Amino acid sequence: MLLDALEWLGHSTFRLRVGRATVYIDPYRVTEGPPADLILVTHGHYDHFSPRDIERLSGSGTTLVAPAAVAERVRGRVLSVAPGEVVGEELVRGVHVAAVAAYNTSKRDAEGRPFHPPAAGWVGYDLNVRGERLYHSGDTDVIPEIDDVAGVDVALLPVSGVYVMTPSEAAEAARRINPRVAVPMHWGQHIGTRDDAEAFRAAASVPVTIMEPAA
Repeated sequence: MLLDALEWLGHSTFRLRVGRATVYIDPYRVTEGPPADLILVTHGHYDHFSPRDIERLSGSGTTLVAPAAVAERVRGRVLSVAPGEVVGEELVRGVHVAAVAAYNTSKRDAEGRPFHPPAAGWVGYDLNVRGERLYHSGDTDVIPEIDDVAGVDVALLPVSGVYVMTPSEAAEAARRINPRVAVPMHWGQHIGTRDDAEAFRAAASVPVTIMEPAA
């Protein structure tokens, strides 16, 4: 199953093995690991877009996919995506990438501005991996666009409630998506705790796997 090929590296960072290829999503504080064939970045906040990690993990064959505001800050083979777009080529054999909107509706700063505004064009990703689908939501609230990924095999959902969904909101997202399994993220480092992950599991109507950070 797809989940067996997936590692959580903490916060919202995941590493996916597809055959001999390695895919990273939002690499942040990755201390070691194989070089990336494909890097996906959801948005420009420092704990998701880390130029130092991208440089460390990149080689001559690495492709990076990111929203325009991130893509324009990276050298090399870079593809810019916007919400709703599908990357037209197979960047890693057996992997197809589609971008899904990610934004806040209720999480706002002291001046009332969304931490992740819809107009920013930030994204999550719907990956088709050899016929199985993996959804990484990015930093988002429960928004209408999550209905577009209903029925994925694995859904990676933020649960800390800081800038993103609370555990109960994430449970509602999981109910609407109805994945085979949901995995909580955006917890365990400087934002969110295991209690948030456990609260999500208790509230969710779908199977939940709480992953341990890969060594």
